Amino acid sequence: MDLSSLSLPQLYQLQKDLDREIVRRKETDKQDLLNQLQNLAAAKGFSLNEVLGLDKKGAKKTTAAAPATKAQFRNPADPNQTWSGRGRKPQWALDWIGAGKSIDDLRI
Repeated sequence: MDLSSLSLPQLYQLQKDLDREIVRRKETDKQDLLNQLQNLAAAKGFSLNEVLGLDKKGAKKTTAAAPATKAQFRNPADPNQTWSGRGRKPQWALDWIGAGKSIDDLRI
């Protein structure tokens, strides 16, 4: 396809049309694949939800969630901002430490 003869507005329109067609085809292909997988599972005597480990509502079965951890540190500038001490340090804690202050000063 020779695009050199198209004007800029025509190229923009072509781009929009391509984007729209890509989205449409992805959705169509996804639905076709889902139908194929359902048929394959049914041929083996299963539902697709059984194969994927989903419960009747379609949500994945999960184990009990880890309990929420208690906040250990509080931002003195904004008491609503807390940190449990786990995971990545929040920016306010990094700024505090960067100012030469001790993280223990923020402990609740």
